[in-house]
Amino acid sequence: MSKQDIFFNHITKGNTCKGDYITLGSAMLDGETLTNAYVNVPLKTMNRHGLIAGATGTGKTKTLQVLAENLSEKGVPVLLMDIKGDLSGIAQPSPGHVKIDERMEKIGLPFEPKSFPVEIMSLSEQNGVRLRATISEFGPVLISRILDLTETQAGIVAVIFKYCDDNKLPLLDLKDFKKILQYATDEGKDEFKEAYGRISTASTGAILRKIIEIEQQGGDLFFGEKSFDVED
Repeated sequence: MSKQDIFFNHITKGNTCKGDYITLGSAMLDGETLTNAYVNVPLKTMNRHGLIAGATGTGKTKTLQVLAENLSEKGVPVLLMDIKGDLSGIAQPSPGHVKIDERMEKIGLPFEPKSFPVEIMSLSEQNGVRLRATISEFGPVLISRILDLTETQAGIVAVIFKYCDDNKLPLLDLKDFKKILQYATDEGKDEFKEAYGRISTASTGAILRKIIEIEQQGGDLFFGEKSFDVED
């Protein structure tokens, strides 16, 4: 049995799936694509962690597209963080190309240009469904991590959230957050001291500076209403 036959049998055996699966392509041996040596991934394993690595131009983005398209065909929704806009092309069918036909023939799969349902979401003011959330929805722990606060500063944030909960005050955006921090060490300091203990002016000042840093990076565009709801 030749080296190619041994490799082909090994790939075929290793990629035989009992349940539903998606096909990523065909295996390669010594730089050559082997026809019908399909690389399959069981659908039930697609909720696990994975890594797609490679140099520029080796097909990382194309692999993500193939994964997303195959999962979409199986009725599985996919969330892609498309920073450079490389993946949105799956919304339109391919115009076709000789190179694509040659590649698919080598793999042993038919090529059918298709479009897939795509909904573009945005963290900025660009086109797309705006992704927003309120400060209250994030909660004190996550907000403290985003701001990279110390343990003492995170404790103050927890007190601020507790005060707002106790007094039914919504924390919608960063402006609300800054106002309540300033209130806690100014006109409301006696109220806070009596109910929750003394709050350090130096610590609240440090938190405010962290919030300003987030605002300068565009964070104020994300925090606020109307909050994104996956059921909308």
